[in-house]
Amino acid sequence: MDELEVTPRVEKLVWAGIGRKSARQIAEETGISPEQVLAIKRTLLEQVDVLTIQEKRQKLLVDLQDIAQRAQDDYDNAPMEFKAGIMNSATAAIKAVLVELNRADKADQSKVDALNSLRVKELYNLMVEVVDDSVTEIAKKYDIDADDLFAIFNSRMTKAAAKRELQ
Repeated sequence: MDELEVTPRVEKLVWAGIGRKSARQIAEETGISPEQVLAIKRTLLEQVDVLTIQEKRQKLLVDLQDIAQRAQDDYDNAPMEFKAGIMNSATAAIKAVLVELNRADKADQSKVDALNSLRVKELYNLMVEVVDDSVTEIAKKYDIDADDLFAIFNSRMTKAAAKRELQ
């Protein structure tokens, strides 16, 4: 097979046809052989494996936004009997984008909340360590019962940490 220079047009046609058209149909549309279509398809699909889930989601959101925008653009030029269908399509695409953005926003917020919770726990552990060392030192220096001091500090630390976890 001759080495094929893949143009963006050919790549786009092959990509759009994946799962919808046979290699022969794509070959007829692009003017290349079915073997070349399959080679391009393999290359494109191998590249997808590199994408993370987030990148895939972002690509699909951009695609949905593009579909919605094209439908809105087509609305003005469409005959009256097609306007309802075009607007329904645009609305569905916009709704899908909004649903995904809301879901992503909630996922991002839960990650931030989890990170904040870890920070509180980390600070709590740091404070406990400092209090343990300080209470022992203070108890020795001032001849005070260490258990009483620990009870005071631990009670206040626990309340303060719980209060911050709720925020």
